[in-house]
Amino acid sequence: MMECQITLIHPGEKPEDDEKTVVFAEMNPVGRDEFQSAGVNGYKAECQFVIWAEEYDEQPELLAGNKRLTIYRTYGARPDGKIELYAAERVGNHGR
Repeated sequence: MMECQITLIHPGEKPEDDEKTVVFAEMNPVGRDEFQSAGVNGYKAECQFVIWAEEYDEQPELLAGNKRLTIYRTYGARPDGKIELYAAERVGNHGR
């Protein structure tokens, strides 16, 4: 587990129109089963991010470092009030 800052993104018509929210997250690697399951759906699973559920507003993308990723699955809210976001690379995500 590593703590980091990520930016949750509601995409706009143009990249400069994106609605962005910066939050703190715990970053965890995905397991082999998750990687394989994501691959079946055309995603290359990168990692799992855990944030407070109240900070998540159904954003479909996030920025972690300099990588823009698609949120392809969520889990939660958990009993501790957090939600798990599973993020992956997707074709067409680059260059935005």
